Amino acid sequence: MDTMPAWTDTALCLQAPTAEGVLPVLIAGPENARGTVLLLHGRNGAPAQPQIAEIALAYLARGWRVAAPALPNSSASPGSGPASEVSFARHVRAAAGVRDWLAAQTPGQVLALAGHSIGGYAVAHLAADRADIHHVLAVSPPMSGMVLMRAREAMGPAAIEEVRREAPAYFTEMQTADAEPALRRVTAPLAVVTGACDGLVPLADARAYFAAAPNGRFFAALPDQHHCPAGPACASMLAAALAALGA
Repeated sequence: MDTMPAWTDTALCLQAPTAEGVLPVLIAGPENARGTVLLLHGRNGAPAQPQIAEIALAYLARGWRVAAPALPNSSASPGSGPASEVSFARHVRAAAGVRDWLAAQTPGQVLALAGHSIGGYAVAHLAADRADIHHVLAVSPPMSGMVLMRAREAMGPAAIEEVRREAPAYFTEMQTADAEPALRRVTAPLAVVTGACDGLVPLADARAYFAAAPNGRFFAALPDQHHCPAGPACASMLAAALAALGA
């Protein structure tokens, strides 16, 4: 039986006021935590999804507190607003609002960033404008919207039409959204874990994300894993990544 999402069973749900509205944030971990990681899901993601739970469990095992918001416009998060209105820019703004709220709640506490998919895109921006970030962990991260656009083009016209229909603003933004300038300003240690068979963020593009960061510490591609890696091999690789980051 899959018990991956169980980390959310004992989590507190707090409300974070941000410029993008009040967002629910699931928080779990010890009172004397080594630090807090802001864990961001991707498009149509949610804190309890297996790939997010895998990351959360890796941090909890190392004595960290996990704060995972339900970001706007996700089909997997009821009440988050229409999934058709998702955008890269709003994902980043909402995540930045939660980051600043967290920092205000626990002034002086160690803060790290982790994200999956466009959550990984977002953490590049969030780390670029704060020098006090302990480290960054990105799982299956696209460096730009064009990475995702090219992947869909390779899948054929139906894949392009699907995203154009489901999220028109997101589709338009795919042509300009770019985290590379932000990544080049990230001074915190950074790690990337990805699926070697990821069809949305091909291995070469995940490597480019890692290479753009000045302080890259760890890169791993999981054989036979796709865009949402999970399972024992993923857990082992996340543990290795966090060790390399000094988490």
